[in-house]
This record gives sequence, C-alpha cells and structure tokens, in this order.
Amino acid sequence: MNLFNFNEKTNSFRQLLHNSGRVVLTTHHNPDGDALGSLLGMHFVLKEMGIASTMLVPNAFPDFLAWLPGANEIIIYSKQRSMAESHLQNADLIISLDYNGARRLEDMAESFERSKARRVLVDHHPSPESPFDIEFSYINVSSTAELVYELGCALLGNKPISYNAAVSIFVGIMTDTGSFSYAIASPRTFEISGKLVEAGVNIEDIQRQVYSTFSEGRMRLLGFALSEKMKVFPQHRAAFISLSKEEMKRFNYSIGDTEGLVNYPLSIKGIVFSALFTENSSFIKVSLRSKGNFSVNDFCFKHFNGGGHKNAAGGKSFVSLTDTETCFEKLLEIYSQQLNL
Repeated sequence: MNLFNFNEKTNSFRQLLHNSGRVVLTTHHNPDGDALGSLLGMHFVLKEMGIASTMLVPNAFPDFLAWLPGANEIIIYSKQRSMAESHLQNADLIISLDYNGARRLEDMAESFERSKARRVLVDHHPSPESPFDIEFSYINVSSTAELVYELGCALLGNKPISYNAAVSIFVGIMTDTGSFSYAIASPRTFEISGKLVEAGVNIEDIQRQVYSTFSEGRMRLLGFALSEKMKVFPQHRAAFISLSKEEMKRFNYSIGDTEGLVNYPLSIKGIVFSALFTENSSFIKVSLRSKGNFSVNDFCFKHFNGGGHKNAAGGKSFVSLTDTETCFEKLLEIYSQQLNL
C-alpha cells in the first residue's frame, strides 16, 4: 500500500510532464547508487508514460554502476559540457533527483540556475535549498529511489513498473540502506523491494554486480586504509580514515573506490561516529556516518560546509589534510559528552 497521498501534486506533475517538450533529469555531483538508481528509475517510468527524457550528471559515476540499464545514455557534464549545457538551457522541465539544492551540482550548478525551465524536486534530504515549482520532498523514506517507486506507481496507475525501472530503483534502495542494514524507518521499504523482485529483479545478481566486482587496486586500498590509516578514539566512541592524493594514486584509484569505506569503523564495538577524509586538488572531501542519536548532518553543517541526513552526511574542508585531521580531533573533544550518551 502506497503510504504517500500525492493527490493534487501528482496531477500537477503529470500535467507538467505532458506539457513539456524537453524533459531533463539531473542528480548530484559524485553520483552514488541512489542517485543513479533514482535517475534511471525515473527515466524508465517516464518512458512507460510515453515521455522522452535526457539524463545529466555533473561528473562520472563508479564503474560498479555502469552496468545499469540505460547508464550508457547518461550525459556527463564534466566530459560533454557543451552538450549538457545545451540540454539545460533548452529544457522545458528539469527534474532534480536525490539532491535538494543547486550547490550539490558543483560545476553544473551555474547552468542549472540559468535555465528558464520549470523545476521539480524528488528527494529525501531535509530542507530543500533551491526554489522548485513542485516538491516531492520526504525525509522518512530509505532513499530517493524508494520515493521514485511511490511516485512512479502514482503516475502509472494500473500500469506496472518496467523491469529496467525495477532494477534501477532496487539498486538505489539497496545501496542507500547498506543492503538493508540501516536507514529503514518503515516496513514499506521491504514491501517495495518485494514488488521489485516480482517485477524480475534478481537480488543475487545485483549484489554481485555492485559489491563483488572490485578491482585489485580497490581491494588493496581498502586493506591499506583499515590497517594503516584508521585512527580510533574509544574515549570519544569515534574513528576516522584519511587518504591523501598520493596514497590513492598508489592504488590506481578510480571514482567509487572509496564508496562505503566510511562505514567500516562503525563495525568496531562501541564506535558510533566515523569520518573519511579524502584529498582532492582543491579541497578535502569529508564523509561522515553515525549510529544512534548523534546527528552528523548538524555536525557537518556547522564545521564542514555540508550536510545530509541525521546519520549520513558529507561536506568539504578547505585546509590541508593534516589540518583537517587536527580540526576533527579537537572537535571530538568538544563533542565527546554527546558521543558518550
């Protein structure tokens, strides 16, 4: 049973879709499984409605998601800039999936904001930051992909979700819940997953495609990160891993190779807060995860120019990797009492 009663909002969206000649679907910078799953899921839902759409992402996505149906049709802004900008400027409607503001688009943000297209938000992050004509913004779902399923059912009526949409949506739900180990607030997540299996999804095959196709370099980077670069602070119930550009280069790093790495320290008994710092050319990427009541969303917003969810957030540090580590260790002292509740 669909827990969302979209009603008038869905009707407005349906009308907007049918009145828009050029529909563009977008998702955030460094697209993960939920971003790609939501993007492709919506693309195939619209296709079932007889509506063509163009998919844009700001930069490349991990190889372990490249097998997804339709992934070869996605335009990558960082590689095909003029083409992507043309689609944005000529769009009648832009649908934003799995991000709540233009800043999450990084280099693509300016083109997005210049576009005169109508805008629709489909997202599960709190507090939308940019103006949208219609917002499907619900934080109490496991993933944006789950929301795409609910919205797809509302748009399609009695017409079933296609196999390609089902596979894409399942990958989004699976990856954003850590294979159904967190971020599940309702039995509905499992109900939807069951419906997707009925549509033909092979769980074993998808698990293999996403989690068992690592390169040798990625496996060795994981071992190095855990054995040599993880620092644990039991007195604060926290840990972090930091990786420099040189260290990642040593293991032939490619996009997606650190995906999920921030979660590993949370497997240590007593640890409730984990951070991953990875060095880029102009900033340090900050990934934060927590268990329980400690809000990494608030922590990240206050200290690392970012945000996300209560237990999963990301941001940036604009000082050196060493200074970022030092800053984080000092913050652990400040937040130690909260972390030990």
